[in-house]
Amino acid sequence: MKLRCTHNSIRLRLRKSDIEALQTTGFVQEGIQLAPATQFCFELRLVENSPEQAASFQDQCLTVYLSEVQASRWINSQEVSLEYMHPITGSETLHILIEKDFPCLDRPNEDQSDTFWELASGEAEAC
Repeated sequence: MKLRCTHNSIRLRLRKSDIEALQTTGFVQEGIQLAPATQFCFELRLVENSPEQAASFQDQCLTVYLSEVQASRWINSQEVSLEYMHPITGSETLHILIEKDFPCLDRPNEDQSDTFWELASGEAEAC
C-alpha cells in the first residue's frame, strides 16, 4: 500500500496483494521506521458499519476506515477508486481517496506485477 499526502488530502493506493489481505484480515498496514524508536504507520481498516470518523491518528498510526459493504462492492468491481470528504471543522474537510494501484510510467524497473494492469486500459500512470 502506498500513501500520498498533501494539504488535507490522503491518497491510499492498494496493490492486489493489499486487497487480498484486506479481504482476509479486515485491514492492511504499512510502517515506516523514522528513527530507532520511532515508527509511523498507516492502515486501511474495514468496519462493519460506517464509522462517525473516516480517519484517525493515534499512537503514531494513521487509520482510514472503510465500511465492509462499500469495500466489498469496490473490491469486486472494475471501479478504480473510492472518494469521500471527511468533515474536520466547520469549513475544513479531509479529502480521502482509496485507489487500486496501477503500474507506474516513471518506474520501469520496479516490479509492477502486483498492480491492476487490467484496469489501466493499456496505459500506466505517472507516480
